[in-house]
Amino acid sequence: MDRFIAQENIRHFRALLFSDLEPEVRLRLQQLLVEEEDKLGKDLELLADIEGHIADGGRRIAAQRSRVSAMQTAGYNGVEKAQAFLDGMLESQDISMRYRQLVVNEIERNRLLEL
Repeated sequence: MDRFIAQENIRHFRALLFSDLEPEVRLRLQQLLVEEEDKLGKDLELLADIEGHIADGGRRIAAQRSRVSAMQTAGYNGVEKAQAFLDGMLESQDISMRYRQLVVNEIERNRLLEL
């Protein structure tokens, strides 16, 4: 049951991180996300989940970059807000990629200990 709750919290926090948030709210959500991911232990299932999240984030970032570029080209208002949102997404993506590397390192460490 605890694993299910952690997985649902992870899904919820990830979804929220793809929304327009104040920097301090984004930071707290990122911290909560890592705490929940840590509850699952660092295994191949978690690694696959993180990699899927990173791939989804990459697609969303590409779409937001296109929006920002189109807004800049057309001279629309709100470019700064759209760029700030993109910056937040990039920061979240970076944190996810660093966490992925921690999981990979832990999996490798555990494999070496098993030998």
